[in-house]
Amino acid sequence: MKDQYTAFERRIEMLYLLSRYKRSSFVELADLYDVSTRTIYADIVFLSRYAPIYTKNGKNGGVFFMSEYRNDLHLHLLKDEEDLLEKLAADLDGRNAQLLRNILNKDSMPRIGT
Repeated sequence: MKDQYTAFERRIEMLYLLSRYKRSSFVELADLYDVSTRTIYADIVFLSRYAPIYTKNGKNGGVFFMSEYRNDLHLHLLKDEEDLLEKLAADLDGRNAQLLRNILNKDSMPRIGT
């Protein structure tokens, strides 16, 4: 994940990862996004205002997604991901091409005004 993310993209991605895996450490997240733990701390402070996450200090500490929270978080594909899948779909035949197009239809960002 060493790609350059904007702060917004990094925070959304972190929220998705935490909702899926329920826990991570500041160091793991900093390494994953190639930023400082101070940046991750600022991201977590921001996200904790709007999302069901919290932090805990100590040996078993880290960043946690509240387990009792119902998780309906769904992220859409980034434009680059969408473009790559469209290129791959063009090279496929029959059922595989249709399956990939179905994935694109479900997970692509909604297009406004189209």
